[in-house]
Amino acid sequence: MTSRPRRAFNFEVRSYRADDYASLLHMYDCFTPKARFQGMPPRDGEERKRWISMLVRKGESFLAWEQAKVIGHVVLLPDFKKGDAEYLIFVNQAHRGCGVGTELTRAALRRAAELGLRTVWLTVDAYNFRATRLYRKFGFQFCDTYRSESERMMTYNCGSNNGT
Repeated sequence: MTSRPRRAFNFEVRSYRADDYASLLHMYDCFTPKARFQGMPPRDGEERKRWISMLVRKGESFLAWEQAKVIGHVVLLPDFKKGDAEYLIFVNQAHRGCGVGTELTRAALRRAAELGLRTVWLTVDAYNFRATRLYRKFGFQFCDTYRSESERMMTYNCGSNNGT
């Protein structure tokens, strides 16, 4: 099995700002593959705009930038009544395996702790081993009570500070 060497490049991770919308939309317009897992990101352009608007309105978003281009997006969708948040991450295909997902995840989990959340949860394609390795590196654990043939649920205990 061959592995792709990590490509060295500079990128910045920062909180989403309203004037970032066009750049974020451009990342998702160019994102491949669309709608592969749970229909995200949506294939239809208008539906994709509504989806992005909902994410940035309801969630806590961080963007990874390479120069003036968004190359990754992570969002926490908090439910303060439950003390948890759903976690979603998307990294441009050309920038996977280069540390972008790691830094986005680190920013999101720090924010979850700042918000006083107890748990962050996600669902992942059962065969997305790269993503699963990333999540486990930070301390996410598989949830044995939730399982389907195509996806698995993982949870992170915000009090553990694993990898953040």
